[in-house]
Amino acid sequence: MKARRYASSRQKACLPCSAAKAKCDRKPGRCTRYVASWSSPELICSINADDISNRWLSSYVPLPGHSPKSYPASITAYINRILMSYAALTMLGTSPNTPLSTCLTLVRMCEYVLPGSESVASDILQREMNSLYEQHGTFDDVTLLAAYQAYLIYSLILYFKLDQRSSPFLRQAMTNLQTIACSASRRGVVCIAEQQHACPRWEAWIIAETKRRTLYTMYLFDSVLAAQDGLPTMLGTELSGLPAPCNRSLWRTSTRQEFEKVYNIHLDDWTEGLRIDELWPIPEDMDNKCVDKRRRRVDQWLESVDEFGTMMYAVTTSQLHSMFDKRQKWLIVVLVSTAGTFSGFASNIYFPALPTIARDLNVSVELVNLTVTSYLIFQGLAPSLWGPISDVKGRRIAYFFTFLVFLVACIGLAETKNYATLITLRCLQSTGSASTIAIGSGVIGDITTRAERGGYMGIFQAGLLVPVVVGPVIGGALAGSLGWRSVFWFLAIYSGIFLILLVLLLPETLRSAVANGARMPSNFLARYPLVFYQKTTQTAFTAKDAEQAPNTERKGIDVLGPLRILFSKQAAPIIMFLAIYYAVWQMSITAMSSLFEDRYGLTEAEIGLTFTANGVGSMIGTLVTGKLLNFDYRRIKAKHEAHTSDLDIEQPPPCTSTTESEDGFPLEKARLRLVPFLAAIQCFSILLFGWTIQYSHHVHIAIPIASTFFTGWTAISTQSVIMTYLVDVYPDRSAAASASLNLARCLFGAGGTSFIMPMVNVIGVGLGFTVCAAVQAVALVGVALQRKLGGRWRLKAEKKKGNRVRLEKS
Repeated sequence: MKARRYASSRQKACLPCSAAKAKCDRKPGRCTRYVASWSSPELICSINADDISNRWLSSYVPLPGHSPKSYPASITAYINRILMSYAALTMLGTSPNTPLSTCLTLVRMCEYVLPGSESVASDILQREMNSLYEQHGTFDDVTLLAAYQAYLIYSLILYFKLDQRSSPFLRQAMTNLQTIACSASRRGVVCIAEQQHACPRWEAWIIAETKRRTLYTMYLFDSVLAAQDGLPTMLGTELSGLPAPCNRSLWRTSTRQEFEKVYNIHLDDWTEGLRIDELWPIPEDMDNKCVDKRRRRVDQWLESVDEFGTMMYAVTTSQLHSMFDKRQKWLIVVLVSTAGTFSGFASNIYFPALPTIARDLNVSVELVNLTVTSYLIFQGLAPSLWGPISDVKGRRIAYFFTFLVFLVACIGLAETKNYATLITLRCLQSTGSASTIAIGSGVIGDITTRAERGGYMGIFQAGLLVPVVVGPVIGGALAGSLGWRSVFWFLAIYSGIFLILLVLLLPETLRSAVANGARMPSNFLARYPLVFYQKTTQTAFTAKDAEQAPNTERKGIDVLGPLRILFSKQAAPIIMFLAIYYAVWQMSITAMSSLFEDRYGLTEAEIGLTFTANGVGSMIGTLVTGKLLNFDYRRIKAKHEAHTSDLDIEQPPPCTSTTESEDGFPLEKARLRLVPFLAAIQCFSILLFGWTIQYSHHVHIAIPIASTFFTGWTAISTQSVIMTYLVDVYPDRSAAASASLNLARCLFGAGGTSFIMPMVNVIGVGLGFTVCAAVQAVALVGVALQRKLGGRWRLKAEKKKGNRVRLEKS
């Protein structure tokens, strides 16, 4: 009973002072017996402490159970900044313990080191570190903990403040630090009462929690050193089972009575405390029930955790967005970009042959122009089917069947004998080729983050424009020398060869199937050649680097998904804007063949050459725009993060998850800034094109051809900007988003190409294209709406989606 009375929160002296009948104020630093009482048999070591001292070996020779975990660059930078702030704050602190008291005295002199005297300060710290290491075996428990903390602080100061990053001493110091950590851990890192789900003694819990937090900080510093030396960062499996950082209420208690009260509340909320390993990537073999349970526990823990815990969560749960390294990404982008050329080739290679086909099949040019219109209609409709299929069944399967359809259609067109067969097979050909753009956009959305997506999307769009440059030239040459049927034989051979390359080289990238590329799907078609990409990637990863939801529930094929996106508030204004601008562009290049033949008397081969300026402008424009998109995104993101920091809002590091959610980030401002500028240039170039052809007998053909250069530049650049924006807004439905854009622009383009020549014949070329430019100017209202209200609509939709998901889970 006497011991229990002394242990109660009402006692006026600590237990050692009570036993010695000495005066005590129960405050650390004034009562040496109080400090000594922190050491207690109530602490035990629940892990294998020897593994901590051997951790330095794992980067060179991984120990059993150790696996590499590659941090994204943003996470490594985040850890650096956090630990640097720890080093800076240390210079302002105080402590009663002898090793820490000496430590804080020494590090304060490093706050304002004179230039050239860094080596002197480093030597002083190194001598003290060597002294601590040599004596650590003789320290009592509390002094050993203080020595451990002091040694870690010295290491941080050497690295961040004294620029000793390349010093061999620092590498040896990390080895020594892990040895001291091992010794401190052996004396206990967990209270027995914690394991028994009971309230521990306050003093014992303080020292246990302090040891654990020091251990976690040391592991973060170890990751920084490993990253600097180009070594793999190893998952801290030897700490598995230790409690995660406690909630803020427990850590900030200042009296035993307050601690006991808060801890009892904590016991009511937690039947079993959260372990640090529950913050690590979820194992692939964990079933859905266990995954849901872990997520609920982590969510509950996050509700009350302090800043240290938030930082640990941000670091430990970070994931590689993509397992593919830069070389592999380039190969994939080249493949999907080449696949996308078939839609353009099938369209543009056909234009110079229009008059020849009309004469051979004995129909009017207007009827042959309807085959262009029908092609555009199915070019808009087909991705609405293939896009959702690729979002659910996989990119490779969608590509395989679309190319089979395209190949069969090309062979049929090469043998067609009448107009009815021609228009039917052109629709089938469009069905097979048009979806390659939507699927390719989905692939790029799978493997890239927002920060790099603009550049890769620019490369992708540039590849799509190769046919715009060379297609009409090839079509004119083939039609003029071998006849128009040779155009379709060329496409059949080209598609057959590429289909083989696609099957051999393109990996499955659909995130619901392969996550970030680290997960191996069960489907054989999806496994190959992904297994070779995993073996050859230069990105360090493990199967645990797969997405946090390894058993993602497969979605159903939503054929109406593109239509819903098309008519949604957060996408409709900008899609309608692009559809109008794309339609005017298609109207101009469709009319070029007939107008240049009638007004300037060009041959088929010469007509094919006139399309070169439009294609070159398109390619250059999209490459430049891709770089500008990346630059704009980084600039706006830096300003946004700086503003957030000024408001002292605690932020996690940049998100690298699949959804890439960035609440409050001005995405519309970052992506759509260039659109009004591009729109103005396109309107001017369309006016120039129409009026120079109107007065062709006074104007050299070089001027309307030059105008098509700027029309192609701005049209494709605008399309690249808006497609990138839509992939950002709909990252989990990127192919469907691209399909919705494709649907709108192709339907508008089909309508425009069907009446451009009749309109030109009635009101003239100049006035006809003036009407087109006026409609484009009115369409800018859509851009204004999207920039002003798009962010609000988007965040509202994301919030609504999140609420629906939580409701379904509950």
